Amino acid sequence: MLYGHGDDLYRYGDIRLNFSSNVYSHFDHSGLYAHLAGRLATVTNYPEPAPASLEERLATILSLEPEQVMATNGATEAIYLVAQAYSGRRSAILAPTFSEYADACRLSDHLILYIERLADLPADAQLLWLCNPNNPTGTVVDHDALLNCIDSRPQTLFVIDASYAPFTQRPLLTPAEGARRTNVVMLHSMTKRFAVPGLRLGYVTANAEVIRLLRRRQMPWSIGSLSQLAALYLLEHREDYALPTAQLISECQRMAQALQATGMIDVHPSDTHILLCRLRQGTAAGLKERLARRHGLLIRDAANFRGLTPAHFRIAVQSPEEDDELLRAIECEISSMDK
Repeated sequence: MLYGHGDDLYRYGDIRLNFSSNVYSHFDHSGLYAHLAGRLATVTNYPEPAPASLEERLATILSLEPEQVMATNGATEAIYLVAQAYSGRRSAILAPTFSEYADACRLSDHLILYIERLADLPADAQLLWLCNPNNPTGTVVDHDALLNCIDSRPQTLFVIDASYAPFTQRPLLTPAEGARRTNVVMLHSMTKRFAVPGLRLGYVTANAEVIRLLRRRQMPWSIGSLSQLAALYLLEHREDYALPTAQLISECQRMAQALQATGMIDVHPSDTHILLCRLRQGTAAGLKERLARRHGLLIRDAANFRGLTPAHFRIAVQSPEEDDELLRAIECEISSMDK
């Protein structure tokens, strides 16, 4: 889905505040910039064909073996590698969710089944694709319920996209818990964790046999030299990239109440910094264009998520001051729709 992703900032010339991306926008990257600027000459050499040094560092941090970790070109590469490795299977997808799972499955000839609850998982499903915490709803599947389902379905591979794990305080399946099982593969995003979407950095954690299966399908030099250097720098400076998760969740709840109080918007409960909203009148596409054109603010039209409608939009909260500006702009636009 090349042009169906949320952050289409590139289409707009004058956006001041971007709420359409789920990436936290208030990190100071100056140290990373300086680090990379001093190493630009590395682009004249080939990178490691498989980034073993990065994978070893990740394994140490996660208390895993290097054989249980595979670095990827963003979580998106991992999605397609999993779909390819298990081509032609029956895949259940917990929806609404990120559409890339379905796109990758179609490319690898999966039979796709959509479900709305974990309890609805069909007995003949060979894979379950689960974004946890979920995009676009921001909700989390209960840890114990998920683990019980995994252990009761050893023949089903649970593909758990944990890209938004840093943005919730709810208990989640850990990489170590997943790697101890033969039917779990977890996808992780350094893009989301460190707010570096342009570098395309992700990784997979799983049982060593699953990692070997995926690695056989990965192209060499999947991750460029500067991206590998950036990843190692970010991991060594994790303390400089502490996410204010509690504050973001509190701010998300405040914004949910304020948007609901307009009387024109219904808000989905969230366990993260993500808010899924539905207009009671008008379309999300129309609201998005007016906010962009008149206010320089960008939201995510969520109509292309399966199961959602043209009235659905998504935002990722930022600072209270920025969120208040968005709230005032939305109130202005929806009040004009009543006239």
